[in-house]
Amino acid sequence: MRLNEIYEANKDNIEFFLIYVCEAHPSDGWQTLQNLETEIFFKTPTTPDERAEIGNACQIGLDLKYPMLIDNMDDEVENKYVAAPIRLFVIDPDGKITYAGKEGPHLFDPDGWEEAIKEQTA
Repeated sequence: MRLNEIYEANKDNIEFFLIYVCEAHPSDGWQTLQNLETEIFFKTPTTPDERAEIGNACQIGLDLKYPMLIDNMDDEVENKYVAAPIRLFVIDPDGKITYAGKEGPHLFDPDGWEEAIKEQTA
């Protein structure tokens, strides 16, 4: 997976985190054909433990190698960054966003993210 390649190439120079914000296609909400075909069925979590369980399943299912954090049940990260269902950011050591990728999955741009990482670590 391209994200793992970028992580492996840059992990010694910058911290990486996957922040699981919410289930984009819960079984008790809007479901996608792809989730139906691959039998991915998660209800909207109502507790931090449920959200963490789904996040872990996502990380394992997508084989993502970098550390994962979980958004709180108030959706603080999602509300601040509009990150769902997938979005890539680079944040400098002072907390300033230096790269905010467009909302995925259709505008998802790992190459643009990698370029921003290289600029950040140059």
